[in-house]
Amino acid sequence: MACSVTSSRDIAEEKLPGDTVHVERRRRFNINDKIKELGTLLPKNMEGSSSELNGKDGRVNKGTILKGTVDYVKELKLEVSMLRRNDELVMALRNENAMLLKRVASKVEQQLAPSKDGIIGVTFYIFVDMCENNLQLENHANRLQSLRKELNYVKETDWQYDSIEKILGQN
Repeated sequence: MACSVTSSRDIAEEKLPGDTVHVERRRRFNINDKIKELGTLLPKNMEGSSSELNGKDGRVNKGTILKGTVDYVKELKLEVSMLRRNDELVMALRNENAMLLKRVASKVEQQLAPSKDGIIGVTFYIFVDMCENNLQLENHANRLQSLRKELNYVKETDWQYDSIEKILGQN
């Protein structure tokens, strides 16, 4: 009588009815496939990523993949909560800036309001436009002055250089 070696998997499959064996095999395949996919989704430097080979046969250890996935999900959840907190802070700062802008506008309008001397009041926004225009004019004047200096320098040092026509042999 020949003694056959049977694995625990064969014994388990013998106990299952015909269709159940195929269903169970498909279920195991799907689980293994999704674990491998999780390994490919992990960053390369993380434990359990598909770039890290742990098994003797070159396969990635399923437990390591699952552990790495749990760690990565925790890390992402922490990052999301920090981003939400930052968004809340940004909104609070925007609201505070809007409130301060209104306060400054009302104070400027009070200071520029008509006085006993009959000075015409200027609204805050017109005042800001005037300041902006003055700043642009000042920047323009500074740029013109800078260009004039450059032009004078070029005129003063012109004798040191040959003309482009002379270099190209046209003169």
